Amino acid sequence: MSKVISFATQKGGSGKSTLALVLAAPLAIEYGLKIAILDCDYQQSIVKTRKQLDEPSLAILRESDPAADYPYDVFPMSLKSIFDFIDNPENDYDLIIIDIPGRADGEDVFNALTGCDAVIVPLVSDYLDRASTAEFMGILEALKKAADKAEVDFQYFGLATKRISGRREEKEMDDYIDELGLSRFQSYLSHRMVYSRASTLHSLLTPAYRNYAGGTKDSSEEIRRVCDELIEKLDLPRRKADVEAELEETTDTNPTEIK
Repeated sequence: MSKVISFATQKGGSGKSTLALVLAAPLAIEYGLKIAILDCDYQQSIVKTRKQLDEPSLAILRESDPAADYPYDVFPMSLKSIFDFIDNPENDYDLIIIDIPGRADGEDVFNALTGCDAVIVPLVSDYLDRASTAEFMGILEALKKAADKAEVDFQYFGLATKRISGRREEKEMDDYIDELGLSRFQSYLSHRMVYSRASTLHSLLTPAYRNYAGGTKDSSEEIRRVCDELIEKLDLPRRKADVEAELEETTDTNPTEIK
């Protein structure tokens, strides 16, 4: 059966759609997972990225390789339709990612969250974000307790994004979440411009595209750590056994060759 996760928050601007984009391509390309993203956000950021940025690039790739295709599926969808998709036995995905609307309130959002195996909440360390994020994670903690009583699998995790190394607010956020007894990833993503250039066609773990997007080996290591922790927490299959070795063997294509 597919594992279903959502990226959700009570506050806009936390980078949840970007987080979905950053992780989906590496999980599909380097880790070999069959993935679908259900873009339920009102802004349709993921759908727009594919249509406006990646569709022209794919057309160029197909001029030399007619078999070239996107590494995973993206579907624009209303929250009311997600269960028809999830429950369809013909959809044999390893992982279904739901991009929840930017403000996580309302009955439709609540129902969507309860249908997930895990909810991932982007953590931004600014003081004004901290309380609302912790409040939302407290709601998820209550959902988890109810799910545990019903013997239903449900997890939630905070994941630090836009992290600035050495900033005291980062440690304060970690301590705050830990003191409340809430769950969080040990891995994180720093505040890097390269993540805003994530693609639905190319992976930021692929050296050629990483270099083109302005990334470094440090950004690759961050993404890899998050992917590894996500796979471990959700007990997902790892279809490509030695990702790191495969990446090291990949030739660093000239960034100008990526369109």
